[in-house]
Amino acid sequence: MRVAGPLLRAILKQRVALHVPELPWFPVLLGLYLLLVSGVRCLLARSLMFDESEEFALSQVLALGYGAQPPLIVWIVWAAVACFGPSAAVVVGVRLAVLGLLYAGLYACGRVLTQRPDRAALAAASALLIPTVGWDFVTDKMHTPLTCAVAAFTVAALVRAVRGGELRWAVAVGMIVGLGPLCKYTYLPFAAGLLAAACTLPAYRRWVFSSRGLVAVFVALLVVLPHAVWVIENRVSLTSAITRTMTDRPANSRWSVLLGAANAVFLGCGLFVAVFAVAVPGGFRRNSALPAEARLLTRALLIGGLLSLAIVVANGGNRFKAHWFTPLMVLVPAVLVARMDRVAVSPRRVALIWVACGAVVIASVAGGIVLGKTDWLKNGRSLRYQDRLIAETATVLTDEHPETIVCEGVRHAGNLRLAFPSASVSVLGLPAGSRPPVRGTRVVLVWEAENGDAIPNDVLSAIELDYGMQPDPLSAVRFTGGAPAYENPHGRRLGMVRLVR
Repeated sequence: MRVAGPLLRAILKQRVALHVPELPWFPVLLGLYLLLVSGVRCLLARSLMFDESEEFALSQVLALGYGAQPPLIVWIVWAAVACFGPSAAVVVGVRLAVLGLLYAGLYACGRVLTQRPDRAALAAASALLIPTVGWDFVTDKMHTPLTCAVAAFTVAALVRAVRGGELRWAVAVGMIVGLGPLCKYTYLPFAAGLLAAACTLPAYRRWVFSSRGLVAVFVALLVVLPHAVWVIENRVSLTSAITRTMTDRPANSRWSVLLGAANAVFLGCGLFVAVFAVAVPGGFRRNSALPAEARLLTRALLIGGLLSLAIVVANGGNRFKAHWFTPLMVLVPAVLVARMDRVAVSPRRVALIWVACGAVVIASVAGGIVLGKTDWLKNGRSLRYQDRLIAETATVLTDEHPETIVCEGVRHAGNLRLAFPSASVSVLGLPAGSRPPVRGTRVVLVWEAENGDAIPNDVLSAIELDYGMQPDPLSAVRFTGGAPAYENPHGRRLGMVRLVR
């Protein structure tokens, strides 16, 4: 009996050790998290958020480019709308599917780095400790989550291609790398950093310059070539639009720019690094026994970060946004989790990271409740007023029976397309091939009228340039919204007028 008890416990322990990691608990947790995210999104707003509205408005036309944004997410929304019809649920569903794809990519990346399902799940879940992922991706973003997912899958595919040497994985690497620039141009510094890092490790360097590496390059070029041709043809306007996003603040010294970059990185991954430092005290020590995959990704992130900084500085940029670095920062947890197997870490300390991730989920749900259902915060009141503004504008436009609606901004274009699904809804400033044609004779302009009743000169010029039209002098100008107030903290206001040729 004394032997049977320990033996039985050992057998049970062995069975648990063998089978528990294979249970689909991570997909279940991910599904529950996405359900929570959908609830938070419904609490925040009834109308489409900014990125949601943008992609829905642009998805009326299949084009190789849409202004300063690459086309892949728009193509995905176009396909979803074609299959399921134009609705807010379809657009939000696409965004949540992309978010799920991000965590799947992070899991795949963690799996090839650690060879352990529990560590891979921890690497994926730890992305919640990056504020952009834990909150911004919950509320709105679409381009950046897709870019992060593709970056994670790039690492996973490259490691598998080098380990196995199979042609199919070389083709997969090429396809994924080709899709990266179609997601967002912030993928390019990451891809360049990964290539440079691969050249510093013998096994990866041999693969890069082998026939398998050439196959990957060829496939990547095939995937990205049509969009690359479009970029070359529109390089002047595209460069101008991208540069404006980097320089829309007063000029700063280079030291201020560098400080802004450091601040963006600190705000991006500082929380996870702090939690990891407490949970794994020896995790930052230099360790020559780290696997080549961990060293590859570490060097790729460092080189990619320096390239991102150099690109902004070289183009005269004077500010940084945290989401520019997110495709790099979202992989930091995978790098650090891969180091955990080289130090002694107790299960309690690992549980500390999981608890921190759970706290972020609870905080995001609480934040959604506060913003969506109370008047405590200015942003919450602004979101609710946006819903009212869109509803009021749609009511006013119903009397006009518009066949075409021309909008100054994408935020309103997507929501008005929801209200008038049979109308052509266009956005000023888009390339000619990226906007739907004008339909019928009942054409209405909707512009942002916060600064007065007069239509801004740049809007009038864009209408003339893009459509050869002008405001109808015999048509009444209508307005919705009002001056800044408690319920309208940003003073949102829209103007509407008919257009004629």
